[in-house]
Amino acid sequence: MIFSEDTQRLLAQANAIYPGSIILRASGDNTGIINNEQVQTEMLGSRMVLEVTDMTAPDYIATHELLHMVLSLNGFPQVFFQLETEDEALTEQMIVMGTYLYQPAANIIVYREQAKHGLLTEEVVAAYAKGVLAQLTKEDGTRAESALRFLTLLDAKIFMASVDMETTKYTDSFNDMYPEAWEAAEALFMEMNVAQVQDPATMHHAIMDVFAGFDRQMNAWGLPELNAKEFCTVTPVLSERQMRLKVSQVFEIKHVPYVNRTTKSAAFVGLGKKDKQNSFVLAVPVDATPEFFKGMYDLTVQELFDQLQQPFTLRA
Repeated sequence: MIFSEDTQRLLAQANAIYPGSIILRASGDNTGIINNEQVQTEMLGSRMVLEVTDMTAPDYIATHELLHMVLSLNGFPQVFFQLETEDEALTEQMIVMGTYLYQPAANIIVYREQAKHGLLTEEVVAAYAKGVLAQLTKEDGTRAESALRFLTLLDAKIFMASVDMETTKYTDSFNDMYPEAWEAAEALFMEMNVAQVQDPATMHHAIMDVFAGFDRQMNAWGLPELNAKEFCTVTPVLSERQMRLKVSQVFEIKHVPYVNRTTKSAAFVGLGKKDKQNSFVLAVPVDATPEFFKGMYDLTVQELFDQLQQPFTLRA
């Protein structure tokens, strides 16, 4: 058997809550490198096939993917892309960046769980570090890859902080090759207070930290901001009390400079009043009057979410 008993148990746990079945496969060579491209997903009817395509660390790769699925199925926040720009290539680039922004926050919990099960071995840590060094070019004073370096190294910082062994030789190599991006990643890592990220609410907060920290760093470097707080929809985490309140008490419905990907019309999003995060996208009729918005605001949050079939998580 290619996968360990621990991996098989996690697969069974995921299958117990997944609406269908998940099948694990493995193929490929041992390259000695770990990266994000080493797993492929294919749907075959109600079956999801996860294929690990590199034999360097099949248990690490498989459990990483399965843990992300388990988090999603247990109500941890997800990121959705329901908006687009008029430039298809720009939209795709923004979606890629939005995904990159989400991953470090989710990986706080994923890496921690993998460490608990002894999966972050010395060999895995070395292969992960090789993957980072293979993906990124050395800083050369230009800004062409600054955003990619920043986000990749933020994830690397979270990974290395999860490891129960000395990692200085790896982090020193990151600092030598990418001093500016590594310093920025370390600063954002400190703001995220990763030890507190334990549940959907604290993970949601970590996502907000990354969104805000990314735009702040891009601005400091004179690069375009992503404005993920408006472009990316993140599963809201609300209390039972908030679900009973009127929409007007919890959210602001705002017109944003994008297009609704479903209706291809003007985009309106529900921004949380406290965190200003896009929590849902509203399909608004072209001829909508002020009364339409008043009707939305007068609904309870529960009523609106029922209408929209909007995913949400109740805060514990």
